[in-house]
Amino acid sequence: MTRILVIGAGLGGLTLAHALVRAGLDVRVFEADDGTGERTQGYRIGLAPPAMDALRASLPPRLYDLAEATSGSLTGPGLLFDERLTLLSSDLPGPEESRAFDRQVLRQVLLGELGDRVAFGKRLKTFTDDDESVTAFFADGTSATGEVLVGADGGNSAVRRQLVPEVQLVDADLCGAMGRTPITERFRELVPGRGTMVKGPGITLMLGRMEFDREPSEAAAELVPGLSMPRRESYVRWVLLVPPATVPAREDARELVLDLIDGWHPDLRDLIGSADMSAVGRSKVFDRPMPPWPVSRVTLLGDAAHQTLASGGNGAMTAMQDAVRLSALLAEGRDLLEALEHYQHDLLERGNAAVEVGKQALRRFVPVAGEAR
Repeated sequence: MTRILVIGAGLGGLTLAHALVRAGLDVRVFEADDGTGERTQGYRIGLAPPAMDALRASLPPRLYDLAEATSGSLTGPGLLFDERLTLLSSDLPGPEESRAFDRQVLRQVLLGELGDRVAFGKRLKTFTDDDESVTAFFADGTSATGEVLVGADGGNSAVRRQLVPEVQLVDADLCGAMGRTPITERFRELVPGRGTMVKGPGITLMLGRMEFDREPSEAAAELVPGLSMPRRESYVRWVLLVPPATVPAREDARELVLDLIDGWHPDLRDLIGSADMSAVGRSKVFDRPMPPWPVSRVTLLGDAAHQTLASGGNGAMTAMQDAVRLSALLAEGRDLLEALEHYQHDLLERGNAAVEVGKQALRRFVPVAGEAR
């Protein structure tokens, strides 16, 4: 039986693992992190119908039911306010059929039923590829051998650095401060629909509601007994995008944002001040579109191949689509390298299109690096 080695246990890599298991293929996932602890990564994402279709095609039915039960509605108006909460528009464009997911909750769902197919604390150092197999070597001195190796290890992918070394990460000239604030009736009124944008002088604050249809730990106890799931209360996710030159070196996103929105409406300042988690980060992008590479037993998936800006779920959806397509091709029984060649063609077409979608979305908030301001 063909064994597939997946490097990275993010949303894309885990979706691929489930799809491969469902197709009757042998898979092992290797994650550099030591455990399943909290990742910020924007906290909340919206998944459009194609992503939901990919999850439905990949997950065992009860895990899909749990994913759906722990998601939230993204229906209702998209609002635009100024910094004093004067309503400017109630018709911001946005997807009507998407569902909101907490990234960490969804990742726990995706880890369900994979068991010892996932190994943590496995940081890839290098890999070797020959005519018969590919071997991954890890920093802890261990190795693993299979017939295919998939780099699903994110934008800073160790697999991509070896496979396509000419493609480099560069600064996107974009900085974001983000946070998560437990929801209250007062804060819920700020985001009554699918999202809210607040335009202030030179900066934009984006708010998104993550209101679980069912509290995740309680839903898991009923639908998938034995699955470890954090208790998670509903919250408002906020993101402030600002040009990096305006951002002093600081780790506390709450204090940074409060300084930048001095004089804004008290409800907005209290929302930021009440955050229970926050972070500041700079975005990276590839210095060129991902080119084709010589087809071998090694390939890429998700952000390792198509790092998207301001994805809002665009990147995760594309990675999930990658996963479904790759698993289907590998399960067809055709020549392995022929299957991987077909996948690479689809991956680059879909991925480069997703990058363009991210750029177009970002233009609503700040100029993209290299473009006229």
